[in-house]
Amino acid sequence: MTTRDEVVAKRISEAGELYRPLMLKAYAGDCSPRSAIKAQCLICVGYDRQSVTNCTGYSCPLYTFRPYQKGGEE
Repeated sequence: MTTRDEVVAKRISEAGELYRPLMLKAYAGDCSPRSAIKAQCLICVGYDRQSVTNCTGYSCPLYTFRPYQKGGEE
């Protein structure tokens, strides 16, 4: 059985240098809800920012809150 700590460590290691600080803060509960959503969206698409922008997961409850939307501030 895999523990939460093992899953978290794996996800953080997969994030790469660019997104590792975000993931560390998100998993520690030391970030805003917006940052937590950003972390989840990046995990979902394999840490590819452009895939978050072009997301077609219309049924995802986070879809309307996703970061990097065209015309957005990020």
